[in-house]
Amino acid sequence: MISLDTTKCIGCCSCSNVCPSKNITREDLRDKRTIRYKKCSEFCDICVESCPCKALILAAQGEDVEIAFDLVKCTVCGEPFATEEMLERIRSSVPQNLRVDSAGQSWVEICPMCRRDLERERAARPIIKERA
Repeated sequence: MISLDTTKCIGCCSCSNVCPSKNITREDLRDKRTIRYKKCSEFCDICVESCPCKALILAAQGEDVEIAFDLVKCTVCGEPFATEEMLERIRSSVPQNLRVDSAGQSWVEICPMCRRDLERERAARPIIKERA
C-alpha cells in the first residue's frame, strides 16, 4: 500500500501518470486539480519511484486520500496549467539565467502549448522574412 505525505506533494501527477492499477487519479476542473489516492493492494512501487518530491512511500497500511491544488493560469492564453507548488519547484531548482526563453521572456508561467507556439513563431519569423 502507499501512504501520501500531503506536505510534500506538489500536484505534478507523476504518480497518476504511471499507476498501472489506476488507484491514483487526477481531475482538472476549472482552476482546481484534485488527486485521489485509493487504497492500493498492489505491491509495485512505480508511483513511489516516479514521485520527484518523495511524497509517496510504501506502507503496511494505507488510506484513501484526496488532495486539491489551485491551478495557475498561463500568462499568455489564460488557461490553468500547473500548480503553484510545481512552479515554485522549477523556480527553486532551475538557475535564474535558464528560466528565460530564446527571446529573454520568462517561460515558467507560460503553459507548454504557448511555449511551443511562441518558440515556433520566433524560429519561423526569420525564414518567412527571408523568403518574402
